[in-house]
Amino acid sequence: MADSLALITDAGVSLGVVIAGIAIMFTGWLWLDPVLSLVIVAVILVSTWGLHKDSVNLSMDAVPSDVNVSEIKKYFLSLTEVREIHALHVWAISTTENALTVHLLCETMPTNNDLLEKIEDDMHHLFSIEHSTVQIESTSGNYVCILNHDKAKI
Repeated sequence: MADSLALITDAGVSLGVVIAGIAIMFTGWLWLDPVLSLVIVAVILVSTWGLHKDSVNLSMDAVPSDVNVSEIKKYFLSLTEVREIHALHVWAISTTENALTVHLLCETMPTNNDLLEKIEDDMHHLFSIEHSTVQIESTSGNYVCILNHDKAKI
């Protein structure tokens, strides 16, 4: 759809240039050329604004607009093994793929990869996140992750 719109816009701009050229030939109104140039600039700015915005967000590792971080937090806290989460980060690694990192605080350390496999599968199917990195921390012991700002003494 976007490609069709771009082709239609390009054809419209080209048609406008031809019409302006014919009008200048018959009327001698040379001011049509700079006015048409400004109109073309405006069309280009409007049609590329979304791409520019996406490029800036991508370069700043911003959360993609189609990702709901609140829902991701709810998901992690709904897992029976998880007591708390911190250091949750979601960003786009390309225009089509998203990534996530998170630290999960669990009462007991998993003895296998079942939890990680479930999370990876759910991130893909529920949130369109293709790359997830999960750090699991235990509530037992005295280790406190420096990224857990609620518990760490910085």
